[in-house]
Amino acid sequence: MNDILLDNNLDLLIKNGDFVVDDAEQQHQELIMIATQGSFRESPLTGVGIVKYVKTRLSVETRDKLRQKIRLQLQFDGYTNVSTQINSFTDIQIQADRDGANN
Repeated sequence: MNDILLDNNLDLLIKNGDFVVDDAEQQHQELIMIATQGSFRESPLTGVGIVKYVKTRLSVETRDKLRQKIRLQLQFDGYTNVSTQINSFTDIQIQADRDGANN
């Protein structure tokens, strides 16, 4: 899905005086991971809140809870076939398809 892109500081990405528009699926997933519930006014239940997990020990139980929360949040946002691999809190691989997307 094309959308306006953000830079690494989450500011609007501007090139040649205009917004940069390109595929933003990974950006959407990253924003859902960073956001906490209540971050999006239009969708107050959206958000994984990964920051609160970073301060906890990566046990099997924590990993399973995080994997489930990621899957549910992405499904809520219209993704299907969500698969996650959690190696650490800074190394999370997500594979997901967008409902109705023309890949």
